[in-house]
Amino acid sequence: MDIEIEREVQKLTLDAIVLGRLLAEEWLQGSLTPNGSIRSTMLDTLRSLRRRQGLQQIDPDLIELMGEQIRNSLNEIREGKGDAATSQDVDLVWEHDQKVIEYVNLGYRWQQFKKAKVALDDKLAAIRDADSLLARVV
Repeated sequence: MDIEIEREVQKLTLDAIVLGRLLAEEWLQGSLTPNGSIRSTMLDTLRSLRRRQGLQQIDPDLIELMGEQIRNSLNEIREGKGDAATSQDVDLVWEHDQKVIEYVNLGYRWQQFKKAKVALDDKLAAIRDADSLLARVV
């Protein structure tokens, strides 16, 4: 593998690990508790992210479920705020409700992690496909 590609993969991996750890730490130290049938899986995943383990086992569906948990919980407190917090930056300048602030910040962390994980997965898929295409040519 080309050294530049290897360095890029290492950087993308580092970004995903750091952002996953930050998401997990913030989530596990906060007041939002995952609920539903996926609760134990989500808590196990958050603990793994906090320990910087298991990045490859996290599938896009689980990441989406994390976002749904944040969105739904925040929408229960303030209608529409969860939708905004999981899709864009939200201004908290005039916000005084600490739970809203916590969940909006968690939504921001989730967005960052999701983008980093997608970027890493896209890069790895591109490498696999490029290797496969090159093998056919050679």
